[in-house]
Amino acid sequence: MEIIQVNKQLRESEDRYENLVHMMSDGLIIYCEGCIVLANRSLLSMIGVDCVDEIVGLPIKSFVHSEYLEQFTPNVHYLIREANPTVFMNYKLLRRNGETFETELSAANVTYDGKPSVQLIIRDISNRIRMEESLFEKDYLYKSLMENVVAGVFVGQQYNLIYANPYLAELFGYTVDELLALSPDCFIPKEELSRIQNEVLVGMVSGVTQFVLRLSGKKKDGSIIFLEGNSSVIMLDGQPSLLGTVQDVTFKLEKEKLLKDSAKLYQKMIKFVPEPIVLSDQGIIVYANKLALKLIGLDENCELSGKSIFDFIHPTQHDMVVETVQKIMASDDPSPFQERIIICPDGRQMDVELSSIRINNYMGKDVMLSVIRDLTDRKRSEEVLIRSEKLSAIGQLAAGVAHEIRNPLTALKGFTQLLSARYPEHPHYFTIMSNEIDRITLIVNEFMTLAKPHFTQFHDVPLVPILSSVLSILETQAILLNVELKVCLDHTAPTVFGNADQLKQVFLNIIKNAIEAMPHGGEVQLSVATNDEGNVLIRIKDGGSGIPEELIKKIGEPFVTTKEKGTGLGIMISTRIIEAHKGTLKLSSVVNVGTVVEIMLPIQEAS
Repeated sequence: MEIIQVNKQLRESEDRYENLVHMMSDGLIIYCEGCIVLANRSLLSMIGVDCVDEIVGLPIKSFVHSEYLEQFTPNVHYLIREANPTVFMNYKLLRRNGETFETELSAANVTYDGKPSVQLIIRDISNRIRMEESLFEKDYLYKSLMENVVAGVFVGQQYNLIYANPYLAELFGYTVDELLALSPDCFIPKEELSRIQNEVLVGMVSGVTQFVLRLSGKKKDGSIIFLEGNSSVIMLDGQPSLLGTVQDVTFKLEKEKLLKDSAKLYQKMIKFVPEPIVLSDQGIIVYANKLALKLIGLDENCELSGKSIFDFIHPTQHDMVVETVQKIMASDDPSPFQERIIICPDGRQMDVELSSIRINNYMGKDVMLSVIRDLTDRKRSEEVLIRSEKLSAIGQLAAGVAHEIRNPLTALKGFTQLLSARYPEHPHYFTIMSNEIDRITLIVNEFMTLAKPHFTQFHDVPLVPILSSVLSILETQAILLNVELKVCLDHTAPTVFGNADQLKQVFLNIIKNAIEAMPHGGEVQLSVATNDEGNVLIRIKDGGSGIPEELIKKIGEPFVTTKEKGTGLGIMISTRIIEAHKGTLKLSSVVNVGTVVEIMLPIQEAS
């Protein structure tokens, strides 16, 4: 019974052993008298065999690389004699298909099936070796990169420089060993170091790991250089470190300073030129002098830099401006002055003329310089001249023909009345003829007014009585057309230097036009107010249908009118009278809203 019990325990022990052997991640072989008697699953997978029977009985040396055959047995015996069973020795073994793989071997004496045998623990280290080789290659690659990169590379740790590539050392005029032996404050100012350290510490607290570097340095010969670059916080040997690259930007900064000085010189010259001037780069404004800002109605402290010139050019002229810019930038010759329409920030449209020329090397670029001239006064003068010429032509025409027309009209008037009495059965026709003759007479009389200016004497005349007289005359017509005359007079009772009859004619024309503009009724507002400049403003506003924009500019020219039977001479005569009184007459209108006429006259100081 004891023998049976012992055999049972031995079998259980062998089973446990085999289970442990097959569970091992390392390969295991037991060979006796040079031949394999046992191998675990890891070993079978390692050498590319499916079944243990394929290798049992084969010599162990059939799996040893030829380079190691001679020393295999001595080395195994050496491992067996070592007191520490965890000692491994590197070996090259062969897979079943002949491929070589790197291993670590550990050996021990065992008894298998009652015979003295050798147990080998085999660990495949091919992947580890390949990884180590790859790491070595990468380390060499990185080192070569750091040593040969055209930038200064450094690693700082605990306020010391622990690595610097040759390029960085050369920037400061040292060798690498000399630079690493120095304290950083020997070639970087202390305040610069403190600033960088503070930025890094604050950044690390807030989660920032990358930093822009801008600093100055002192070379070995004492000269100053300026550096720019980037840096990152990394972990090295368990310590946070700063890895960075820098470039010498001394020449770049000096060039930028020269460009800025050149630009400032240009700006000083442009600033005192008595013309509005704008510099632009590819359509973007880079500078505008004070006169240019004033021209478009901006404050002197406003900045136009960065805005497009097309924001200030009328959209209909954009294509012409693009074509002009291309021609200017391709030539050294200035462009002739060209008329353009500028849109001011407040929405006003202004007629100007522009001349441009290419300017070389402004901040390192070729830019366009444009001189701007306001044409408002010139346009106004041209309009006055044209109007004067029209008046002169009309006056000459009236002087030549008015007298000759009046005599036939008198005869026509008389015979029309005679015929209407003789043929009373057709009164309608004679009424039409009489009305048309009266209309011709009215036109001739207005022509005569233009042809023979009245050189009447001017006196100090109060304005309010003149307006009151006109309003009393027109009150009946206003009531008939259901028009309300709303008057707001200034309490100052202004006095002007002029002719009362001529002023009465002006106000009569303007207010009568306002009443007739509302045939279905409405309200005419008349106000009189003085300003600080010594002028009185008479403002007449109606609620009529208004005047179209294309016609508003022509109002005041002969025979330009919105009335069916109007001549257009009323506004022309009124404008001429107001100008003779050193005043201005302006007319503005919005379709379906109404028309406003503003008359400005200088106030006569009381004697």
